[in-house]
Amino acid sequence: MKAAGLFLLLGVGLYCCSGNAKPGGASDGGKEPDCGRYMLPGCPKILDPVCGTDNATYPNECELCAENLKRQTNVRIKKRGMC
Repeated sequence: MKAAGLFLLLGVGLYCCSGNAKPGGASDGGKEPDCGRYMLPGCPKILDPVCGTDNATYPNECELCAENLKRQTNVRIKKRGMC
């Protein structure tokens, strides 16, 4: 009986968690940075690291946007935090 309850609980957990991946995650090329909210090329000196799809860590989202503008690239946000 305990085993059946455990499998039922595990099944409900898997059902609830499946399909919750957000569009724009690392699996589909990353999330587009919101560059429109910054006055580029100047960026605030705030440390809020983001990991780019180029596997480089940027000090913040604005710095990633500034590098995209400078290099004419389209690096996206792979995840928040260090790579």
